[in-house]
Amino acid sequence: MKNVQKKTDIMYKRKKLKEVRPKYTYKIKSFKSTNYYNNMNIALIGSIKYEGVRDIRDFIFKIKNKFGENCNIITRGNVEGCEKYVKKYAIDFGLRYTEYNPANTNKNLYSGMTDDYYGRPFHPTQKLHQYDCIVKHSDKIFYFGGIIPSEKRHFEKLLKRFGKTVVYLH
Repeated sequence: MKNVQKKTDIMYKRKKLKEVRPKYTYKIKSFKSTNYYNNMNIALIGSIKYEGVRDIRDFIFKIKNKFGENCNIITRGNVEGCEKYVKKYAIDFGLRYTEYNPANTNKNLYSGMTDDYYGRPFHPTQKLHQYDCIVKHSDKIFYFGGIIPSEKRHFEKLLKRFGKTVVYLH
């Protein structure tokens, strides 16, 4: 009789120790209280020929209104075309700004790479390396204007490798 009672006690303890969990758990996040958009990295890159200043200004203003100052704007650091205006308005609106300029240029205040990276001789693949850095360090990518087909193939491969998407804005 005692053996039977011990077995039932053990079975009872097992059932009691087993924790019942719901099939699905839902986490409710409040965007304002948990600071969900903390350190969002948004890449705004584009063609040298793109000159839609108002479109760029309005787009950056919408980004600032949505994400606040917890946003980092990333570009390739071109001094002409779209990225010239992205730099101007990102700094004017008080957003953090980072650029991944080519290795054959000098490091500036907004450069995203280390000191050793800059000051090298020119090589044609440096443009492609800029795309590597941008895709690797950004959460969202927007491209203004057209893109050169050879660069687009490399860019699409990188997006596929890192599992990211790009929005082309014309």
